[in-house]
Amino acid sequence: MARTEHQRNERFRVARTRLQLTRQAVADAANQHLPRLHSMNDNDIGKIERGVVSWPGSERRAALRRVLGAATDDELGFVNSRAMFADSGTATRRVEQFTLPADALAAGPFNDAGEGADPLVAFAVGGPVSGPWLVLLDNLASLAETLGWNAVRPLAAKQMQSLEALRQQDSELAGRLAVADARWSEFMSWICANNGVPGDDWLRRARHRAEAAGDAVVEAYVLMRQSQQALDAGDPTSAVALSRRALRYGPLPTRTQALCLTRLAEGLALAGSESGLEALDVAHHNVKTASTSPQDHISRHCDVRYIDGIRARCHYLLGNHQEAAALLTDVLADEQPAGSVDLGIWHAYLAETHAPRHPEKSAEAGLQALAVSRAADSARVVQALLPVAVQLRPHRGLDLVAKFLQQHSAAVATQLSVSESWT
Repeated sequence: MARTEHQRNERFRVARTRLQLTRQAVADAANQHLPRLHSMNDNDIGKIERGVVSWPGSERRAALRRVLGAATDDELGFVNSRAMFADSGTATRRVEQFTLPADALAAGPFNDAGEGADPLVAFAVGGPVSGPWLVLLDNLASLAETLGWNAVRPLAAKQMQSLEALRQQDSELAGRLAVADARWSEFMSWICANNGVPGDDWLRRARHRAEAAGDAVVEAYVLMRQSQQALDAGDPTSAVALSRRALRYGPLPTRTQALCLTRLAEGLALAGSESGLEALDVAHHNVKTASTSPQDHISRHCDVRYIDGIRARCHYLLGNHQEAAALLTDVLADEQPAGSVDLGIWHAYLAETHAPRHPEKSAEAGLQALAVSRAADSARVVQALLPVAVQLRPHRGLDLVAKFLQQHSAAVATQLSVSESWT
């Protein structure tokens, strides 16, 4: 795939050469003012000068300003690409160019979200028949955060049986229940994912019901979930294709569109293309500036923090391990509420980022991820730690690594017993 052309940072290069400093000398001087986690080398300075990195983390920017004698970020040519869009018209044009296939990114047309609304109002899109089912679904999803995903499985299965019975009784009622059926079917696939069992059939059912209901938002959301499954399976080709299909539904609400962009970006990064980082800039800007739309309730977990977590993942996949670690550290330091599964995944990503060079740091992050997975009863977090366990096994002589490997092995065994109970 074609690589994004970067704008070289001449201001930074001039500031460095004026002081007759090599790239490594700048990095060494900056490291005197940085914690080890944010330390830099000559390669990092080269990326800044080539424009690959246009907006280093806040700690790095402060250290570089100090070393190079700059009063502002602008003096060093730092540009925050997340703040490049001046108005919704610009955002519209910026996103619409991603609709091209092949080497271009793809996205649905930008949609200005409506004013904020009570969460239950969001479910009014289901109408008088599906609406109450959607309210019940929201309550059960919240309950999963407290009880764990395995605990809510029988509750959800019972509701699905009741929903199917109603559909069978009255064909007219089945049509009016299609929205609820689609959303509950997608929820069942998510329960499967967090219990370590395949949920493909549920996702196919969800998409079929969404099509019957004419609900483009849920159709796009399900395609996004299928893209996520492809990413979990290490299949970037399918992930990119599915996310592009999802983005062609439109106009999509802002957060749903942003979720589709994150899947696209991660798929491209897995394939070795940096072009997906640009899609994340668009997603970040749109989510940061948009209001809440009732139709977007299904994607309400997609906030700027979530997008930054995916940005970190993309940097890791592209080989920018230090940048990934710095981003994840910031994401995990954010005290805003986050879903337990997302929190566990971020810890798992941080563990994987540290694994090649810092096995004990990796094990520490992995143990935190396992603690979250136990509380959430989530197989997705345990599965996300599998690459970490593989990389850390040569270091099992370290006490912290041995502790992580033991706990992870036990968690995998527990997940196996849970998944076997489903079959």
